[in-house]
Amino acid sequence: MPKFKDKSKKTSKSKRISDNDESDILKSLKNSAILGGIFLTFSLFFNTEIINYFMNRGIYWDILDVSIKVSLILLSFLFMMISLGNYKELTGKPVGLKEILLLFGLSLVQTMKNLYVFIFTLIGLGLLLIYLYLIQESKI
Repeated sequence: MPKFKDKSKKTSKSKRISDNDESDILKSLKNSAILGGIFLTFSLFFNTEIINYFMNRGIYWDILDVSIKVSLILLSFLFMMISLGNYKELTGKPVGLKEILLLFGLSLVQTMKNLYVFIFTLIGLGLLLIYLYLIQESKI
């Protein structure tokens, strides 16, 4: 019989967010909101054709134009989703389907002028939503 008994340590996760974590979440929320706004602004400039530098110059310029438009939309969606997720984490609520559909719709509305941008954005948004769903923390 051993002289000292081993005590098993139970780790319990606290549902309360510590002050350091809260300040880190706030920093991440601000940074991702700023980046989301910047990408959204550039996306609106390119997709409403206020900036149309690459148009009607050839097939390679058209491919570059579509890829810039799609990437700006996807980046703005991603950063706004991260910002929304951080805000919801601070409040202790999960991100609702309404918020996700609102961001999804906002991203798709920008693509109405070009069919190729719409198709690639729809595929990209679907992949991003699947990715974000798979990396979320499990509630086990």
